[in-house]
Amino acid sequence: MKSRAKLNIRNAILGVLMQGPAHGYRIKKLFAPFIAKDGINDGQLYPILNQLEKEKLVRKEIVRQQKSPNKNLYHITRKGSDEFFEWLSGPDDELDPVRCDFFMQYAFLVKCIFFEHLPKREKAAKLKRQIENLEQKIAEYRMMREEMLERGLSAYKIKIVDFGIELQQLKIRWIRDLLELQLREKASRKKKVGPEIHEPAQFMQPVASRSRRPRRKG
Repeated sequence: MKSRAKLNIRNAILGVLMQGPAHGYRIKKLFAPFIAKDGINDGQLYPILNQLEKEKLVRKEIVRQQKSPNKNLYHITRKGSDEFFEWLSGPDDELDPVRCDFFMQYAFLVKCIFFEHLPKREKAAKLKRQIENLEQKIAEYRMMREEMLERGLSAYKIKIVDFGIELQQLKIRWIRDLLELQLREKASRKKKVGPEIHEPAQFMQPVASRSRRPRRKG
């Protein structure tokens, strides 16, 4: 049984080829940023293309070149087009079970689980660095968005980048909430902790206040 991630890449390749024939490098360039955090490498892409060719979902054309190596140009077949539309119009990849594995998509959350073991200053420093990293990522996404607009890509593709921007903004708000929570906890502890008041010990009480046993007569 194919994994969900591999299945997504498979269908994404078919989707790219629906727009026209493409060689491997162009396929990676067109859809890789939307599929995986670090894109897709040749070791992932070409085995899937070979499998699609075996299943007659794509057809490979060898383009011969005089001064450089030959290129493999991939075309989607009628069978591949049918499978793509079956996936696109069907329910697959639309409903996921409710699980607490969402933190695996944001590795920093895994560290947050164990933050209780870090000193407060170190926690605050890490949270602030995360905000800086996320702001840098937002800037890169906005540059990507501008390039997509210049290339005249569809509004749906651009909205995917918008989703990425909003997701980073959500993370920043969440981290700022954590920082504020840390400050409130610190202020609350200061209010609760005051000068310690101890009841005076028996031997510290004034002599006049000590109880005396009555002397027995006789």
